[in-house]
Formats: sequence, C-alpha cells, structure tokens
Amino acid sequence: MFSYLKKLEEDSRRLQAITTHNQTPETNPTFTPFADQETQIDAPPSLSKEESNLFNPLFDRQPEKPIHERSSEPGFIGEASCAAFSNRLVSCLDDTYTPSTAGLSNYHRMNTYGRLPVDQGPEFPERMHVKLLLNVARRFIGNYHPLFLKVTFMKEIDAVYRREVVPSALWLCKFYALMALGEIYTHRRGVGDNNRVPGTNYYVRSVNLLQENQDLYEEPSLMQVEVLTLLAWASNILGRIRTAYCYSGIAMRLAQSLGMHRSASRHTTLTPVERESRRRTWWVLYFFDRFSASKLGQPITVRDDDIDVEMPSMDGLTKDEMAEFLDPQNLITNIKLAKIIGNILTHIYGIPKATNGLYIHQVHGILKQLREWHDELQPELRVKERGTPRPVASLHLAYNQCIIQTTRPVLLHLFKTQFQLGSKVREDASPRQNVSSITLALAESCVNAAQASSRIVEGLFLDGSIATFGFWDAHHIFSAAMILIMSAVMKPTAVNSDHLETLLSVLRSLKNEGNIPAVDFCERLSDIQARVLNLRATGRLDGMSFDRPPPIIHTPSSMPKEVPQVQDQPFQTPMSMENGSGVYESAIVGYENVDILGNPLIGSFLDGNQVQWLDVLFTEDGTLREFASEIEEPFLFR
Repeated sequence: MFSYLKKLEEDSRRLQAITTHNQTPETNPTFTPFADQETQIDAPPSLSKEESNLFNPLFDRQPEKPIHERSSEPGFIGEASCAAFSNRLVSCLDDTYTPSTAGLSNYHRMNTYGRLPVDQGPEFPERMHVKLLLNVARRFIGNYHPLFLKVTFMKEIDAVYRREVVPSALWLCKFYALMALGEIYTHRRGVGDNNRVPGTNYYVRSVNLLQENQDLYEEPSLMQVEVLTLLAWASNILGRIRTAYCYSGIAMRLAQSLGMHRSASRHTTLTPVERESRRRTWWVLYFFDRFSASKLGQPITVRDDDIDVEMPSMDGLTKDEMAEFLDPQNLITNIKLAKIIGNILTHIYGIPKATNGLYIHQVHGILKQLREWHDELQPELRVKERGTPRPVASLHLAYNQCIIQTTRPVLLHLFKTQFQLGSKVREDASPRQNVSSITLALAESCVNAAQASSRIVEGLFLDGSIATFGFWDAHHIFSAAMILIMSAVMKPTAVNSDHLETLLSVLRSLKNEGNIPAVDFCERLSDIQARVLNLRATGRLDGMSFDRPPPIIHTPSSMPKEVPQVQDQPFQTPMSMENGSGVYESAIVGYENVDILGNPLIGSFLDGNQVQWLDVLFTEDGTLREFASEIEEPFLFR
C-alpha cells in the first residue's frame, strides 16, 4: 500500500498541470473551480457623537505598564478571549502577576517531525475503516457542520480504492484531513505509547500536501476552502489555535474571492448540488471563523452586511440530490448563533471608539437576541435529562458560552468590588457597597450559564460522548470553571462547589488522556486555585458583603431547591483537581426546565424599551440608574 500511495501522489503532481476544469467527478475527484468575483472593500463605519466611549470594565482607559518583550512575540490577547479574562481574574488576586499569552504553551509542533518522505506517509486505511472514520467525524461535527457530499465523496473513495482514477493532491489533502478527524474522535483511551494524539500522522500528511500546492491562492476552488476548514478544525485539537485561526482566515479570503458570500447569479452554470454545496461550505466556514475569533478575542473577518448568500435549503433539489445533504435546520440554528457571536465581538468587546452606546445597552441587545434564539429552538434541539445528542450538547455549550461572555464583565466588576485582593491595597476604593438588583441578576445569569454547562458536561461524561481530545469541550469547561471559582469565592454554596468539582474532574481526566488544550487550561486553573488558597489562608478573602435591595424572587425553575439551605456554608475548595468519590453521583435533575435567562428581573430588563432608559430609567431612582452609577465609575478607572 505504501508503494501505491507513493505512486498516487507522484502521479497526482505530474498530472495536476494538465488536468482541465471540465472533467467530471467520475474521472477526477476534484471540484471545478468557480470564476472569481470581485470582493467588496469594507468602508470604515462613520461614528456619531454618541460613539465616543464604550463603558466596559474590561477596557482600561490608561495604557498598561510596558512589559519587556521576550525573544518570542507573545501575541495579541483580545478581551473577549478566556485567556484575557483569566489574566484579569488573576490580576485581581495578585497585582504583580504578568499576563500570559494567547496561544497554548503545549501544542503539536510540526518542525519536531519535519516533512515525512512520500514513502513514509500514513498508509491508506482499509476501505470499511475509512467509512467508519467518516461516520464518526459526521457524528461529532458533520451533523451540524457538513464536511463532504455524502454520496459523491463515497463514490470518489470507491473509485480511488478500485484504482480507477488518480486523485489530485488536493483531494488527498481532504481525505487525510477527514481521516485525522475520524481518528481523533474515534479514540477515547488516551494517546497511547507514542504520546501523540490519534490522527496526527494524517494531519501532518494533509498539511504537507497542501503546502506543495504552489498555486493555492491564485487558483482558488471550493475544495481548497473545504480543506482549510477541516485542517483548521483539526489544528485546534492539536493545540495549534493560532494556526487554526490563520487557516480559517485564508479560507475566508478564498471563499470571498469565489463569491461564496454572495447570492448566486440567476445565470449561473452551477448545478443545484454545486450551488447548495457552496452555500453550506460558506456557512460552515462562517460559523467556525466566528467561533475561532471568539476564542482568541479577535475581530470578525467579514461583516454580516456584506453577506447575502441564501441560507442552506433543500429547495430545488431532487430526491437523489437531497441524499447528498442532511436536513439544513440544524446548520441554520448554528448560523444564527454565530451571528450573535459576531455581535458580541463587535458590540461588547469592540474598540470603544468604534462601538455604539454604553455597555448596558449592548448587554441588553445581546441577551435579548440570545433569549429569542433559545425560544425559537425546536424540541429536538433542546437539552434532555439523559441521552442528549452530541450535536445538541455542543450547541448548548456554545449558547451558554455566549451568555458567559456577555455577562462576565459584570461578575468581574462585583468580584473586584467585594474583595480588596492582591499585594497592593487600593487607596481609592469606595466604601459604598450598594448593588442594584439588575447587577446581581446579570451576574447570577453568568453563574447559571456556567452551572448549566457543568450539567451538560456531566451528561456527556456519563454517556461516554465527551470528546477526549476535543478543543471546544475543554475550552467550554475552562470558561465555566473560572466563573464558578469566582462564584465560590463570592458566595460559597455546596451546589456551586459540586458543579465546579465536576468540571475540574472532567478537565483533569481529559488532560490525563492526552487532550492538548486541557493541559494549558488545567495549569491556568491550578494557578488561580493556588492564589485563592493563599489569600484565604492569610484571611484576605474575608471581604465585605454587598448591601443589596430586596432579594430577587426566583421561580422554582430558575433557583435550585438546595440553595436556601446551603448558601451560608463556608467556602469549599474543590479546585484541588483530585478525583473525589461521588463526583458524578448527582443526577441531572430537571434540566429540561432550566432557563438561564428566566429570572423575572432579567425578563423585565430585556422586555424594556431601550429608548426609555436614557429618558427615564437612568434619570430616576430606578434599578437601572443604580446599575449605571455603580458600573460607570469602574469603567472609567479614575
């Protein structure tokens, strides 16, 4: 098989120069490149007088103290990223802390192994094993993010295995990338004796073949966009998160040069399958690019105003053509969430001079969009007590993360206000600790979202559906764990501690199995744990309590019954990352009834007319006026 593989790749490179664009898939598995269309140049938005400042507590008005650059550039850390938030959190605990970088310290380094000679590359797996790996990849990713045309791609594989066609180098890139993802999601028992993530060899082979395509950018094609998207997905898993971001960025440029972001012309020569494949490939890339930018705190690549391509649909397809695709509704649901993610990056975490209005206005708009998105979910797309489908769990972990990203600046503000931590004592600290109900409700929504993620993670772990080497699962665990650590310090409860211990135990399990991103996340959480325990040992966590208005009335579905009995218990320290007995014994009780944004006060806040705030609520003695007064001062950092 080695010699056959070598012959395939040599023949592919030799014949690539003479292949024509009018060959059919039966004679050449590559897709026909489409004519380039001019991309639109984004003009910078004009700013009104009101667009002068964004009052977000994560943005300091004073520049940070200069940090001596190391020999290796640390890279930019956007405020929307969890890495930046963890830096903010640790800085609250220790004024002398030096912020960490955005990338992962532990990742698969390509230069360690170099390029493998052609005759030493990974062997073609058995044909039936290929189909199994493809099905696994579809289960974890493809149900919501189509990876290939089901019927056509399997026919192409059969033709290659029967040696009826010589595959192109780009087709082999796609094949190896899919095999890498299939191997990654198939194995659940660690990295093995070679201490490498399963599928790494396939990933390396795909990357090497891609780099040999010298005309990658001058001759863009749909398959190139597909390959880069697949490699970006696999790169995240191998800890190469910046590489993943770059791959998706290149794919975005190629897709735009093909006009994939624009509605197809009425006079197009594309077949219905080609047209629908282009649409779905674009929207999968759109989701991944928004998601990847969110994790790194980077701005969005393309504005929604510049996109008018239709949503995925089965319209105009015959029964045989429909067999190539899955029901588009799941993908559409992800697309709508990706649009909200873009709004979070732009409106919550955008550069202050380039954003609209006050932070409270942006929070209102984003949470309202998230509530509408959640209310429109079909029953089959909602979390169940047990047996939640893997794609549905991923969807809700992303939804919870959106709520966390939107509201955690408020929680961080309360955390900093409640405790005078770090090595330096703040002399300008205000003695007033009155906190409005809306502020507490927003902070509690952040904690509720983290607890909801803990329930989902617990369910995945019990069902054996957790992605052992997955990047997204590990990242969502890390994000939720930071929120629950803050909550455990501010208001210790047994319920919160159980949720936190569950997350940390699962994350440590992933780390021990060889999950690369989990290594870095565990190190960050352990660092936070050590600083919290040190401050508690010295008595510096005995912070003042807030004087709050009349307590918020919680509905039975929004407040666990255990909370009133345990809210006064002392702070527990589940951050030890030790596997205690009984961690997974608690059942996911009534999760179907959980509504993260179900707090009546949050409902009133979201149902209010934003225009009225400036005229009434910010000028009267209402809750929003309290919120404005207590938040704007820290936002200004005077």
